[in-house]
Amino acid sequence: IVCLIGLSMIKFMLILKICSAVDGTCLPEQPVNVYDSWFECGKSGTMNTLATLDLIGKDLINDNRLYVVFTCKQLNET
Repeated sequence: IVCLIGLSMIKFMLILKICSAVDGTCLPEQPVNVYDSWFECGKSGTMNTLATLDLIGKDLINDNRLYVVFTCKQLNET
């Protein structure tokens, strides 16, 4: 068994927010999940963006010109 004491594992937190192009405002950021890689976080961000758009619905999105922004923030865990 390899001892990993003192080594940090880099993880990435997926964060989504919904914004309006009409007035330039955004709802508060919402943390979604933590991932072991940048790739997995980005892939999940894309899928969550599509799911959020479907959940909100075409009419509300078009009426308010809503869009979803995601980011992956690096976390350092020990």
